[in-house]
Amino acid sequence: MPRRYPGLWFVGPVALTSLCLFALSTVTALVLYRQQWSITEDLSENVGSRRAASDLEESLRSLIVLYRQKGNPNFAPLHERIVEHLAAVQRFADKPQEKRQAAALGASFDAYLHKWRDGQVDEAADLLQNQTLKLCVDLRDFNAQQIEVSEKAHQGALRRLAWGLVAVGGAAALTGLVLGYGVARGLSLSIRRLQFHVQDAAGKLGHDLPAIVLTKEGDLARLHEQVEALVGQVEQVVERLRQREREVLRAEQLAAVGQLAASVAHEIRNPLTTIKMLIQGVLSDFRSQIADCRLEDQDRGKTPAVSQSEICNLKSEIPVADLEVIESEVRRIERSLKTFLDFARPPRLERAPLDLVGLVEQTLGLVRGRAAKQHVALAFRRPDAPVPALADGEQLRQVLVNLMLNALDALPRGGRLEVGLLPGEGEIEVSVEDSGPGITPEMMPRLFTPFASSKETGLGLGLVVSRRIVEDHGGRLWASNRPEGGARFTFRLPAAPAA
Repeated sequence: MPRRYPGLWFVGPVALTSLCLFALSTVTALVLYRQQWSITEDLSENVGSRRAASDLEESLRSLIVLYRQKGNPNFAPLHERIVEHLAAVQRFADKPQEKRQAAALGASFDAYLHKWRDGQVDEAADLLQNQTLKLCVDLRDFNAQQIEVSEKAHQGALRRLAWGLVAVGGAAALTGLVLGYGVARGLSLSIRRLQFHVQDAAGKLGHDLPAIVLTKEGDLARLHEQVEALVGQVEQVVERLRQREREVLRAEQLAAVGQLAASVAHEIRNPLTTIKMLIQGVLSDFRSQIADCRLEDQDRGKTPAVSQSEICNLKSEIPVADLEVIESEVRRIERSLKTFLDFARPPRLERAPLDLVGLVEQTLGLVRGRAAKQHVALAFRRPDAPVPALADGEQLRQVLVNLMLNALDALPRGGRLEVGLLPGEGEIEVSVEDSGPGITPEMMPRLFTPFASSKETGLGLGLVVSRRIVEDHGGRLWASNRPEGGARFTFRLPAAPAA
């Protein structure tokens, strides 16, 4: 199915209408410009013809005045000038009547020249004044009339140009109104469709979601507010979906941990049974040997008792070192099972008043032996006064132990582990810092995710359990890297209420 772009229904009509208006404006401008150019050219030609006729009339009148003078005047210069004016008149003549008048005027002046050369001066003067000058005046009047006609045509062209521009502008305005109404109508319908879709989605997601209500159809004045309200409600829906997704993920993780715990318990039951049978076998051998010793003593008339030296002389098939290994492995299995159980079934909080200073000192005492083996220096930035809190001491000790053991795991070749306790107004801040390599950027976003661990033997549940304990106390736990190097884990707890 081809992909449909929702913006084309708006861009397409607007672009098509704009192109049509542009084409109409261009055609109108070209037609009006062509008319204006034709009228202007005709007006220029008429003005040139009238000017040529006026110059010819002036020269003819000068020649007539020269005939009235006494003596022997020189007519040659005026004759040459008149011939030039006649040539100009004939050059500007473009209309049939104008061409006939120009031809008649030229023929009359040729007849005058013929008489003047034959010595018929009086006849030539009469012909010049009565015929040639009259024809020139008629030509001038005709050109004046043509100029008036051209001016009227020019004014008409200007009026048509103005009305054309008005028509194009009116068409553009009307088209804009129609198009704007169509776009507004389309937007209104789209918004209403969106309203119906979101309401339908809200009904599917849950009845507790708020209904999205718009005012009237096509109410574009409050479109911005309505869209902002719509966006806010969609954000609420998305946040609820994310919360539900996190809850579902947590439930899936808990289910997975439950299945894993059941599987681990099943797998551990067999080796624990074997270990138990071995230990029972050893104990049974010890008891049999002790019973045999007692029977021998009774036969010899001795007191039926087995001394400590005799018990020590009994030979055991299992060395003491193996028994210690078995005990260590059993304890490790118990710790792993306890971690799984703490994650799958968190214990209930048993809040009681306690001093966090003493709790931190006790926890440092628990890890001091391992820190000494790893050559890690312990430090405690303790406040001057006790820091009371209303919390579950055992669970907070578990949080501190987890954080301190993680810090010791990051310092296998020595370093510094520092614990800070800072009481504040309404909150108490506890920090555990180390001078190790710090937290990698790849591990930082996955730090409090179940089964995410950078240690080969780690389960990735210690920080998850620690954060849950802190959050159950109403606080929060986060991690960061120190500027000077190393990691810092910080959690804040609510301060104890005033007595």
